[in-house]
Amino acid sequence: MVTDKGELGLGLVPSTIIHPGTLNILGQEVVINPLFLLNEIEKLKEFGIRVSPKNFLIDPRAHLVMPWHEIRDALSEEARGKLAIGSLHLGVGWTYSDRINRRGLRLLDILGSDWKEKIKLEYKNQLGVIDDASRDVKRKTGKASRVKTDLTLRRVLEVAKEAKRLAAFAANTTEIIWRAVDKNAKILFEDSHGAMLDVAHGSWPFTTGVNTGLGGLYRSFGGKAVRSLRKIVVCSKAYQTRVGGGPMPTEDFGKFGEYVRQKGHEIGTRSGRARRCGAFDAPLVKYGLNALGLSADDEIALTKLDVLSGLAVIPVCVSYVYKKRDYKMTPSTSADFLQKVKPRIVKVKGWQEDISAVRRFRDLPKEAQDYASFIEKLLERKITFIGVGKHKDAKILPS
Repeated sequence: MVTDKGELGLGLVPSTIIHPGTLNILGQEVVINPLFLLNEIEKLKEFGIRVSPKNFLIDPRAHLVMPWHEIRDALSEEARGKLAIGSLHLGVGWTYSDRINRRGLRLLDILGSDWKEKIKLEYKNQLGVIDDASRDVKRKTGKASRVKTDLTLRRVLEVAKEAKRLAAFAANTTEIIWRAVDKNAKILFEDSHGAMLDVAHGSWPFTTGVNTGLGGLYRSFGGKAVRSLRKIVVCSKAYQTRVGGGPMPTEDFGKFGEYVRQKGHEIGTRSGRARRCGAFDAPLVKYGLNALGLSADDEIALTKLDVLSGLAVIPVCVSYVYKKRDYKMTPSTSADFLQKVKPRIVKVKGWQEDISAVRRFRDLPKEAQDYASFIEKLLERKITFIGVGKHKDAKILPS
C-alpha cells in the first residue's frame, strides 16, 4: 500500500482501510496471527490511519495462528528435506489444518469466560503433536530436529491475552455482509492470494492451505455473497513472480529476471525474501482466469507495467511445449507437470520512456501500448486497468 506518507505492506488488514467511510472486514476464513495484526494496526496509526470498530471488524469464528503452529510448520519443512516447499514458517497452513480437523482456537474461544481452560487443554494436545512431528523428522531424515520446540504455557497465555485486545473488533461479519447485499450496498471482496496458490486449482503441493477467489469468498460469507457478485477484477503483474519453492516455468535467472526484481522491488511483504521473477506466463494466467471464474464482462488489471520501462526487448511466454504438443493454456497446474514443460518465449519490443506520470492509454509509448494489447490478445480478455507506478493514483483507467 502506497500513500502520500510513504509505503506500507499490509498482510491482514484490507487495503481499503486507507479510504475514509469504508467498513473493512476480516471474514471467518482468514486465520489471524494476533500479534501480527495488532502490530499492523499500530503501523497504520503511524501513517495517520485510525483503526477502530467503526471502520474495521473481525469475525470471531476466525482461527488464531498460535506459537505451536509456527513450530509445526518449521518441523514439517524440516521433515521434507530436499522436498521442502519453501514455507515461511508462519504457521498459516497448520492453522487451517486444525480448523479443518475441528480443533485449534478461534478468536471466539479466547473471548469466552473459560478461555484459560480451553487454552490449557489445547496447549497439552499441541505438545503431543509437536513431539510426534519431531520424531517424524528423525524418522524421515535420520537426524534429530534442529527446530526449537520449547513452548511454555506462560508464553501461550501471553499471546492469548494480547489476542483479547481484538475483542472490540469482533462482530458477526456474515450477517453484516448479508444485510449489505439486501440493501444493494457497494461491496468489494478482496483476496490476497493468486489462483496458483489455491489448494485445489493451484500448483499443489506448493499452495496455501485453502481455496482462493470464489472458494474463499464462500467459506467466509456463504453462497449469498458469491451470488451477489456483479464483476470480478483479476490483478496480474506485467511479468511473473513467485515467492518460495514450487514450479515456475518462466523463471529467468539472467538479466531480465534481475532487472524486474530490482526495479520492481520484488521482496516478499511477510518473508522479506527476494521474489523469483520471469516472463509473463500466458498459459498459466489463462488457467487462473478460468479458475477464478472470469467472464467476458469482467476485467483484468495489469499492474507494474512501469517496471518494464528501459528494456530493449521484453520476453513473453505464449504457450507451453510438452511431449511435442503446444498448449496455449496449461492443461494442469500440478507441480509435476509444470516442472516438465518448456515455455515458448517470444520477444516484444520494449520502450525507454518513464511512464509513471501517464494517465491515458493513448499517451503511453507505442511499444507499451503494443505490449498491453499483446497480453490482452493472449488472454482473450479485456484489460481495463493499467498500473504505471507505486502510488495509488498511478493508474490508467478506461476512458
